[in-house]
Formats: sequence, C-alpha cells, structure tokens
Amino acid sequence: MTCHDEAMAGQVLLYRELGEEERAAVDSHVTECNDCAEALWALDRFEHKLARAGEKRRMALIHPTEEQIIQLAIDPNLLQPEQRARIQHHFERENCASCERIYWSVLESEQECAKQLKEEPKANFWLRVFPIWKKPAFALALALVILQAVEIRQIAGLKQQVRSQLAENSVRLSQKNSAISTPQAVQPMQQAGPGGAGTLQQNPQQEKTIAELRQKLQPYLKPRADAAYVLLLSAGRGGDTIPTAELQDSKLFLVLQANLSKELGQYKTYKLVLQDSSRNIVKSDRVAQQDGTLNYLVRKELLKPGLYTLEIYGVDGNQAHDLVQFPFRLAATR
Repeated sequence: MTCHDEAMAGQVLLYRELGEEERAAVDSHVTECNDCAEALWALDRFEHKLARAGEKRRMALIHPTEEQIIQLAIDPNLLQPEQRARIQHHFERENCASCERIYWSVLESEQECAKQLKEEPKANFWLRVFPIWKKPAFALALALVILQAVEIRQIAGLKQQVRSQLAENSVRLSQKNSAISTPQAVQPMQQAGPGGAGTLQQNPQQEKTIAELRQKLQPYLKPRADAAYVLLLSAGRGGDTIPTAELQDSKLFLVLQANLSKELGQYKTYKLVLQDSSRNIVKSDRVAQQDGTLNYLVRKELLKPGLYTLEIYGVDGNQAHDLVQFPFRLAATR
C-alpha cells in the first residue's frame, strides 16, 4: 500500500472490527484513495474465499458414507432409525447435492429393474403368440381386415367432404337472400346542439387522472440513451485499477457492462448481486447475456459514493454457480 495516511491504512485492514463511526470514516476515505480501495476489496475477497473453504470442510465432515446412502435407496430398513434420520436431515436441512445425486441414481436404477421384472411376463406372452403370425391363413385374414378398414375410412372421409360442401353452400345462399331483402341503412341523425358541437369533450377529472397515470408509468419506460452512464467493468486482479465513475446530475441510471470470456459465457441466464462495501445487497436480478456481454441497469437513487462489488453467478436450473466478482468505485460529484 502507498497511502500517505498510515493510520487510515491500518483502519482499512481492521475494517471488520471497527464500529459504525470508524467504518463511515473508512468508507469516505476509500472513495478518494484508490490504493486503500484495492486493499479493502482484496481483504473482502480473501474473507469470502476463506468462508467458502470452511463451508466445504464442514460439509465434508458431515457427509454420510456412500454405502449408507445406497442402503437407504435400496431398503431403508437396512439402516438404524437414527442413521436414517441423520441422512434425511442431511438432505433436507443441509441441501447436499452430491449425496442426493447418489441417492436418486441408485433409486432410479432400482425402479428400472423392478419395471423390467414387470414387463417380462408381457414379453413371454408375445413370444408365445408370435409363432401364430407366421401361418399363411392368419396373414391373409389380417390383410383383409386392413383393406376393409382403409376402405371404410375413405368412405367416411368422402361423406364428411359432402356434408361440409352442403353446409358451405347453404350459408352462402342464406347470406345472399339476407342481402337482397334487407333495406338500406338509415343515415344516423346528427346531434343538434349549440354551435353544432356533436363531439364528446373530456372531463377535467379524466384529464388529471390520465396525467397522473403517465407520471407513474414514467419510471418503467426505457431510459434515453443520454440518461445513462455506461461503466465497463474489469476483473481488478493484480495491478489492474479498480474502475471509477462519477455520476453527473444529468444521468439517471448507471449501466454496469461486463464482458464474459468464452468459459464464463456458457450460461443462458446469470444472477447478478450488487453489494456495497459493508456487504449489504443493493440490488439483485437475473439477466440474460447478449453476445457475451451482461448489461445491468441500476437507478442512481440506489447508489452512494463508495466501493461496490458486482458478483456474477451462472444459473443452471435451480443452482447458481459463483463465477467472478467485479469491484468498482463511485466518486462523489464535484
């Protein structure tokens, strides 16, 4: 670190142990000092990885054995009641996908074997009946039945066509007779009134209601191109500088644009989580990529000067995979 304020640099390293007032001072400092902002982001990243490593270690210690999972899928009575309860608790409360995958694969295999055992009597039946089909008399009778069925189907189709044609001709004839017998329409009388005004005038209350509805719908309309500031994010690894933006008063939105590599761009949908320096979630949504690029629109009212992190997760069904994090800093408007 090359920050000239050594005391504040030490406060950055002890950020998690500070009080609210001291954290506010550090937050104000990192908006102006890029070195301290990078140090705070690196420290937060390290704590995040350490927490995930501890979670993986904890899950490895509480996993039941693969043999117990297989026994539960084949016959739950092979296990003791407390063993069954512990594995069930592991599935429901700890959401272990790997153990559940083993359980369901074994269970599906057992169901497939049971299904095959049920279908064996049917197969034996057809093996007994099949030799009869080879006899010439049976083949001739089957051919006659098929020809008769085809002929009956053709006759039914012709009858249906004749009925449709008769119904169409009847409709046309009735429409023609109705047109001849119907008198010409009488011209509508114009409404008489002072000054010859026949049009309806809007009620002032209706005009006020329409104006209020337009005002309420304004935030949901697509913003103008000059109303948004586009910030291109980078990974911020090594010596890379954290992207910094200064929102002007004329800008209403901030567009966070992240370019995905070929390895990270394999998902159709991504979960984006925007957090501030205190790990508070500012906004979270699901966004679809556009040619390897993610564009995340954030209203300026939600943002304050400080350090932020955009976490990107790849969505695969009901699971979200942690892919990458992009730090950036918003500076106060001068």
